[in-house]
Amino acid sequence: MAVYGGKQGHLGYLLTATIILCYCITPTVAITRSYTQYEHFFPAWEHLIQDQLRDNCTKQLNDYRNRSNTDQGAGYNVIGCVLETMPEYRKAELASAAVILGFAPTVLQLLSASYLDTAVLAYRRPGLAFLLSMSSSGVRPLTATDYDDFIATAGTDPFHTNFGKSQSVWAPTIVSILEYTIASGAVANNAYLAYQLSVWAVCTFSPQQDYLPAMWTAAALVIHLVGYLAARLRISVEGRGGSGENNNRGTLWHRLLAELTPTPWQTRFEVKKNDRHNGWFLALVSALYIGDALQAFFGTLILSSLVFISVRDSAIIVIRLMASALSARGILIYELAGLNTEEGRGLSEKPHYSAVET
Repeated sequence: MAVYGGKQGHLGYLLTATIILCYCITPTVAITRSYTQYEHFFPAWEHLIQDQLRDNCTKQLNDYRNRSNTDQGAGYNVIGCVLETMPEYRKAELASAAVILGFAPTVLQLLSASYLDTAVLAYRRPGLAFLLSMSSSGVRPLTATDYDDFIATAGTDPFHTNFGKSQSVWAPTIVSILEYTIASGAVANNAYLAYQLSVWAVCTFSPQQDYLPAMWTAAALVIHLVGYLAARLRISVEGRGGSGENNNRGTLWHRLLAELTPTPWQTRFEVKKNDRHNGWFLALVSALYIGDALQAFFGTLILSSLVFISVRDSAIIVIRLMASALSARGILIYELAGLNTEEGRGLSEKPHYSAVET
C-alpha cells in the first residue's frame, strides 16, 4: 500500500506540475507572434516586394517590427498593404503559385519512402535511416497488411547491387561516403527550405506564426519514428554470421561497423513476424495511417496559403522538395535491395534476409 500510495503521489505531483506549467505557458504562447518576417523574400520578387514595403507600407511594417506591439493583426496589416499596391497580374501569379505549392504534399507522398523502409534499414544502419527520415517532408502511407506482405515476400526476389569486387575494401567505403554525403545534403536542403518557407513567405491565415512550414516538415520525421516503433512490434530481426560474429553483435564496435558498412557488404539477417503485441501494433499502424493523411492535408493547407512567392520560385521549391525525397528514396532502394545478397558478399541466389513466423 505504501508503494501504491507513493506511485499515486508521484503521478499526482507530475499532473499538478503539468497543469501549472500549461497554465503559465499558454498565455505567453497566445500573445507571442513573429517579428522576423518581411525581411527577406524568395529571389524572383525580392526587390519588388521590398520596394513596395519601403514606398507604400512603412507604417504597417514598423508596427509589425515593434516588439512592444503584441497585436496579432499586425501581420495582416502588412499583407493587406502589399496586396493593395500589387498589380492584378501579380495577384494572378500568386494564385498560380499557391496551386503549385498546394500539390507538393501529395506529390511527395507518392515519391517519398515509407516508414517501413526506414524502419527496416534502422535495424542495421540507424544513423543513416535517421538522416533519410529527415530528408523528405512527405511519407508514403501504409496499412497493417504492408508489414505482413514485407515479411511474406522477404528475400523472394533477389536483386544484386554490389559495386566492384565482392571482397573490395574501397568499394563499400566509397559507397558509404556517397550515401552519407547525399543524405546530409538532402537533410540540409530540406531543413533550409523549411526555414525559407517559414521566414521568407507568409501564411495568410496565420501570419503571426512563422513556424507552420517547419512543423509540417518535422511531422514527417515524427511519422518515421512512430513507424519504427510499429516495426519493432511486428518485425524482429536476427543476424546470422560466422566466426562468432553473433557474440560481438551487441558491442559498440560492431554497431559502428554495421552503421558505416552498406548492407550489400554486411552479413545475412533473418526477418521474423511477431504477433505478441498485435493490439499495440494495430493501434500504432492505424494512428500512422491517419497521421500520414493529416500531415499531407496540413502541408497542403500551409503551402497553398503562402504568399509573396512567384510561379518560378514555387516551381523551384517543389523541385527541391522532390530532389530531397528522391535522393532518400534512391538510397533506401539500394540499401534494401542490398539485403537480398547472400552474406552481403558476392552474388548468389540465396536471399540476404528471409521470413520466419513465430
